Amino acid sequence: MFSCVQLLTALCVIGILIDFTAGLRLVEVRIPNYVIKGATAQLECLYDLDGEALYSVKWYKDGNEFYRYVPRDNPPAQTFRLPGVAVDLHNSSDAIVNLHNVNLQSAGRFRCEVSGEAPSFQTVTEHGDMVVVSLPDQGPPKIIGGRPRYQIGDWVRINCTAGRSKPAVNLSWFVNGEPAEPQKLRKFETIVSGREGLETSVLGLQFRVEQQHFRNGDMKLKCVAALSTFYWRSNEESVEGDRPQKAPVLESRESDSAFASNSRADPVQASKTDSLLMARAPSALLLLALATAATLAGGGVILSWPASMHSKAGARVNRDSVRNIVVDLANGNASKDKVKVKDKRVQLELLPAAKQKLQLFLRQLRRSASDASSAAAAAAVAASAQRRQMLLTAR
Repeated sequence: MFSCVQLLTALCVIGILIDFTAGLRLVEVRIPNYVIKGATAQLECLYDLDGEALYSVKWYKDGNEFYRYVPRDNPPAQTFRLPGVAVDLHNSSDAIVNLHNVNLQSAGRFRCEVSGEAPSFQTVTEHGDMVVVSLPDQGPPKIIGGRPRYQIGDWVRINCTAGRSKPAVNLSWFVNGEPAEPQKLRKFETIVSGREGLETSVLGLQFRVEQQHFRNGDMKLKCVAALSTFYWRSNEESVEGDRPQKAPVLESRESDSAFASNSRADPVQASKTDSLLMARAPSALLLLALATAATLAGGGVILSWPASMHSKAGARVNRDSVRNIVVDLANGNASKDKVKVKDKRVQLELLPAAKQKLQLFLRQLRRSASDASSAAAAAAVAASAQRRQMLLTAR
């Protein structure tokens, strides 16, 4: 008899446990971790009745009820006023609740509670936290304290400041695309301001510049501001390394000295030099022509000698005579056609073709000398104009 009672009791307990196990269960509660201020948040509470009847679905924020859904009520859904919570009834049901125009007060812990009908009145519950984000109000982070150029051995001391947000954004530094070493970072306390308690993040970067920090002569410093997976902004500065100044390469010593000098005597000296060259040019050209003719050994020059002088001694006299001709012409003591050499007159005759070529050569040389004189005069005028301009500027 006693054994039968125990057996029946055990069977009843097992049946009850099976009923509870196979009854109402909560499948999933979906609450967004982050919602941007002013957006819409959707809360989901998915359950499985497993044959039971639904009594109610209730939503709480920080322990305070703000939404209730009872199928047998009319209307089945109703809301309760709560700061920061605005329920969109037209788009809400037993499984979904939509909150529109969320603000910073909407953040908190949300809990869903599902209850079955009698006789069990089984209840299941689950919760999740939601953070409302106020994005930075000043655009990308700002870098302050930097310089346009750095030399090896200089100290870099710069700060990155993000705009006001809620919560504070995470800041990080990168040097040439690589994360900055922790010992180079300077952390500051978060600044809280305003009625809503917006937060400002500041992160400093400090290190001594080394050769390795420059790549192709530049160093890139980037600050990144991030918040979860929906906000990422950056700001980057590219600074140059001071390069040693190289001395300018002079293409020509003459041209460099002519344009670099500021002395008043320069144009005068240049004009004197040009005049001297032009004065000596005709004699030099004539000497060059005669020397060329003498070197040709009779090809373009014919010297008429007495027959008795066509000998070794005559050849020596021939060479001496040509040399004396050149000397006399250089000193202006003889004419172009006849020259007195040791009391003997030597008739110098040029063949027509040689004479024509020589005259052409002389004309070309004179033209070159004239062009050089014109260029020198133009350079002198330009230098004088440049000095006048410098004097006017100085005044």
